[in-house]
Amino acid sequence: MLAIICLNSWLALRSIEVLNRSEYWVAHTWQVIQQLEHVISSAKDGESGARGFLLTGDDSYLAPYTRARQVLPGEIDEVQKLTSDNPDEQKRVIELREVVNSRLQLLEQGIEGKRGGDATPLQLMVVSGTGEAEMDRTREIVSSMQAEEQGLLAQRTSHSASARRRAIWSVLFASTFDVVMIGLAFWMFNRERGFRQRADFVASRLEKLQSISDTGLNRLDSAELTIALTGRLRSVLHADSVVFCNWNDDEIEVVHGDGIPVRPGRKITLDPSGPLYLAGVEKRLIRAQGEESKAIPFPALSSQMAVVLVMPVIVANEVRALLLAGTHQARSFAVQDEQLLTLAADRIGLALDRARAYEAEHAARQRAEAAAAEVTALNAELEDRVRIRTAELEATNRELEAFSYSVSHDLRAPLRSVDGFSLALEEDFMESLNEEGRDFIRRIRAGVQRMGQLIDSLLQLSRITRAEIAYESFNLSELAEEVANELRAQNPDRNLAFHIQPDMQVQADPRLLRVALENLLGNAVKFTAKKPAAVIDVGYIPESGEYYVRDNGAGFDMQYANKLFVAFQRLHGDKDFKGSGIGLATVARVIRRHHGTMRAEAKLNEGATFTFTLR
Repeated sequence: MLAIICLNSWLALRSIEVLNRSEYWVAHTWQVIQQLEHVISSAKDGESGARGFLLTGDDSYLAPYTRARQVLPGEIDEVQKLTSDNPDEQKRVIELREVVNSRLQLLEQGIEGKRGGDATPLQLMVVSGTGEAEMDRTREIVSSMQAEEQGLLAQRTSHSASARRRAIWSVLFASTFDVVMIGLAFWMFNRERGFRQRADFVASRLEKLQSISDTGLNRLDSAELTIALTGRLRSVLHADSVVFCNWNDDEIEVVHGDGIPVRPGRKITLDPSGPLYLAGVEKRLIRAQGEESKAIPFPALSSQMAVVLVMPVIVANEVRALLLAGTHQARSFAVQDEQLLTLAADRIGLALDRARAYEAEHAARQRAEAAAAEVTALNAELEDRVRIRTAELEATNRELEAFSYSVSHDLRAPLRSVDGFSLALEEDFMESLNEEGRDFIRRIRAGVQRMGQLIDSLLQLSRITRAEIAYESFNLSELAEEVANELRAQNPDRNLAFHIQPDMQVQADPRLLRVALENLLGNAVKFTAKKPAAVIDVGYIPESGEYYVRDNGAGFDMQYANKLFVAFQRLHGDKDFKGSGIGLATVARVIRRHHGTMRAEAKLNEGATFTFTLR
């Protein structure tokens, strides 16, 4: 806007400058005309003075002539100077100077001749003939120059008048425009001031609301929050008193009062026609004053306050509390105060909801922590029970193993006596006995050998349980090959085909793994006894990390698979396949000592596969 005003002022000044220049040229033209008048006047004076002297011989007539001879050169010089911008006028000035000089020279000769007494012909020439023609020429030149200047004067006068009009319009326009711009500037200034005042007012309200929000964020306890918010609200509204009450349908519970005495915890049943009830039911702000304020159940508000605002605090579309703000007669609440109270009630509702949610979450966390502590105590108690129970079981197992070992070891001595004496009877008295006696001796020896095998198996099982694990890396394929060779040697009449996967490296106790392989491969040889050709596979499955022993023997019914690894549990009769019923239990215990797992799959008369893992 300042640039536009400056441009407008420049245009006005420019118009005035053009006007001044036009008037200068008008004055200049008048000056040329006036100077030409001086020239022609001086020429006429000189001509008249000279003529008077030539006709009368009186010297007093020469005074105008003498003055004309003195001033005419200067006056012509001035004309030449003034018309220096006009080439045509310059030519006329030169001609005028020549004609004037010629006329003055002729007059001078006439005057000299008059004084010498011989001037009659010259007098005639001066006053007539050539002298008259020169004077006429002088007048023509001056007239032509004056006509030229008159023409220029007319143009310049017209141009000056136009410039004057333009200057006047420019000044008027510039002045009008400046007045409009100044008025617009004042309007914009007032408008901006109004905006700034409204912005300051809004900022002040936001600052007050922010102070309420800050109070809500800095307090997490509902009681402290209520006290802080009522105090802050009283300060923001410039109220004389503020009361906060919990809302419960047609009843309120006084929580806190700021500026008036109240009794916290007091419950008040509301009058359905009172402003508090209407504010809670209709969920809107009620302005109570005069007779309406007398229905407020707080004497300090109903009798001492000129105006009381009742605002419900709504959370999740439910009225949770009522806010009462009162002021004395000296001032009353404005519309802005009511709007501010409405917004403040929303902020207070959010703050209270947040505080109550925090308290609920805090209580839930405390309950969860108490439950976790109880669970921890129960776990500790359970762990103690498990530890005690495990210790008891371990002690019982050790006692049972010791008992089993002792019984097995102690039974061997009398069994060896029975075996020895039965052998002596068989060798020394077999011929003295009848067939029934010899059959009794054979049964005794068979029973003794059977008992010996059972004792050996029990001792082996006990030793495996008691033995320390010594891990080392070895080739399981070579160990399986050694066991297979021993089985081939023990069964030279059997057609046994062992397919053992080469280079199976394991990290385990080789002594216990040998026991496991002896039982697994021994069972495979035993349960393939009724097959013309026994095929036994030993290998490793990389995908599952399992080792397996597979045969094409008698197999078993899978519904009894859970009894396979229990001691003294047999799935085939002793008449079909001899055995103690402890072999697979021994294998399972070896695998468990290596923290592995074991399982079996089979079909009756189609063979069986025993799979185990090692860790």
